[in-house]
Amino acid sequence: MKHTQQVTKRKERVTLSLSADMVERLRTVVYWSPKLTLTGVVESAIQASLKKLEKGKRFKKRKGKLPVGRPRKEQ
Repeated sequence: MKHTQQVTKRKERVTLSLSADMVERLRTVVYWSPKLTLTGVVESAIQASLKKLEKGKRFKKRKGKLPVGRPRKEQ
């Protein structure tokens, strides 16, 4: 039996801090592209980045929430 990835329509709010320049560029692109939305552009960019990062790798399921604060040092 084939395993198919289920696509969920449930949305979750995520708060990020981006450079003011990047946000302004994003808003300008969306403003001048009537079929685009901020969410759509960001989702597409994240999807492409995840596909690249996950290529050929298997990540274990998280055991808990992400730590808050500065990133952990590489070991």
